[in-house]
Amino acid sequence: MQDEERDNGLENLFRKKLEENEMVPGDNLTGRFMLRLGRREFLRFNPSRFNIYYLTAALAGVTVAGLMLFSGVHEEQEILQPEAHRETTTAVTELPGGQATEPRETGEEAPSSATVAGNPVMEEEPSSPQPEAEPGRETVIIGGDAGGAMITLSAIAPVSQPAVTTAVTALSLEASAASGCVPLHVTFACNATDKSKVLWDFGDGGSSSECNADYIYDIPGKYPVILTVTDSGGRTTTASTSVEVWDRPGASFEVIKNDQWDEGDKVTFINMSTGAIDYLWDFGDGTFSTLPNPSYRYEHMGTYDVTLVAWSAEGCADSVTMTDLFTDRGMYIRFPNAFVPNSGGPTGGYYNQRTDEAAQVFHPVAAGIDTYNLKIYSKTGLLVFESNETEVGWDGWYRGQLCTPGVYVWKVRGTYRNGQSFIMAGDVTLLNY
Repeated sequence: MQDEERDNGLENLFRKKLEENEMVPGDNLTGRFMLRLGRREFLRFNPSRFNIYYLTAALAGVTVAGLMLFSGVHEEQEILQPEAHRETTTAVTELPGGQATEPRETGEEAPSSATVAGNPVMEEEPSSPQPEAEPGRETVIIGGDAGGAMITLSAIAPVSQPAVTTAVTALSLEASAASGCVPLHVTFACNATDKSKVLWDFGDGGSSSECNADYIYDIPGKYPVILTVTDSGGRTTTASTSVEVWDRPGASFEVIKNDQWDEGDKVTFINMSTGAIDYLWDFGDGTFSTLPNPSYRYEHMGTYDVTLVAWSAEGCADSVTMTDLFTDRGMYIRFPNAFVPNSGGPTGGYYNQRTDEAAQVFHPVAAGIDTYNLKIYSKTGLLVFESNETEVGWDGWYRGQLCTPGVYVWKVRGTYRNGQSFIMAGDVTLLNY
């Protein structure tokens, strides 16, 4: 019994203490509990709330994704934009009353409103017309809502340039001859679609500004020829070729014959040519030879012109002719074309080796003459000299006076000892002593 009452007393004592120390949850604990309970309730799928909450979340996700995609494309364009076409521009926000904010680089975020004296002022659209776009410049207009500012930004954007073609890419040149013997005449021609300026360099110091040029090379050698053409755009194109000029040989010969050359005697020709490998002799009587040093027997006495033609290894030719090489032993007459009279006094026209070396007397070289008459006239027709002897010539004096230097006319007639007659005429120049 006592034990039972004791137990009831302890129970009542504990119950009383617990009631006196009843714990009331605080506001902080209650709030956190309700927040956690609300999250659990929000995350739990409820078809009745889908159209409100989940539709809102879906729209928000699509919006964020779209903004991120646009931002990524814009950043990629700026990265790929060449540095040469980038330009840092400034944007100026116009305020009411003509005021403007400080310029800022376009790389900064442009606010939708400005602040003046601590009060917000909405930016207005610019009243002036928008600037026209320049070639190679891209204009971007950033606008806000109906009450927001309009900001115009411009930047250099890559502009595709038309393909540039060089007008003279089809340049070529033509030469009438690539090689030849001196003097070599070559005609050059240039072919170009646009030839504002033409310059030929012929390689030997000569040049020309004509499109079609004629040039003569007078010195043997190999010359580079360069053609430079400048088109109307200032671009230059060159073309080149070469011309080789060969030297000609030097034809020359001597004759060995008897002083008393008679019909049937042989004549030896000594070839003195240089730079030649092939030859052709024309003996003047219709006979030819290709030997370097031929000997020839003339069948008839007379006067002959002998010609030698010599060729080089390149085919260049030179020729020389010896006139009146052989004369008939008794029948010939020839006159000089100038003389220098003795200023010391008349000589009577007699001549010798000394006077002939000084060319002081005008007289013929003749043989086999039977009859002879020589007359000399001034330009006015005055007879200044006459002789009937081949051994007496004109000394340039007339009646004790030295004749005036100039041209005089002579006439001669006569016969050879075989009876053949001759008449000849010509002129002679009297030179100052």
